[in-house]
Amino acid sequence: MKPETLVMKIIEAIETNSPTLITYNGKKVHITQKIIDKYKHCKVRHDIDLERIDENLTKKGGFLPFLPLIFAGLAAAGATAGGAAGISKAVNDKKAEAAANAEARRHNLAMEREARGGSGV
Repeated sequence: MKPETLVMKIIEAIETNSPTLITYNGKKVHITQKIIDKYKHCKVRHDIDLERIDENLTKKGGFLPFLPLIFAGLAAAGATAGGAAGISKAVNDKKAEAAANAEARRHNLAMEREARGGSGV
């Protein structure tokens, strides 16, 4: 499609106040209501900037393509935090078990001393 034909189709969409889809150089151009509202007050129609429209067509991506990477990073951070929590729980359990064993040993020694030194009655 020639640029002049593209401009004529854009002007037609503006004058009829109807959004449309135009194919230009194998790319689909959406003439939205926002674009129509932007250009409908212009008295001269030849000031439509084809370079700017073409730049808008070449834009790709944005924020949405990065969402899977962000979620993957969050999952990795969660896994790391879960691993760290598991390690700290194991260390705390070992300390608690050592304290319980020490208390049981102290109690057993005290009971043996009392059994040996008692009157037996």
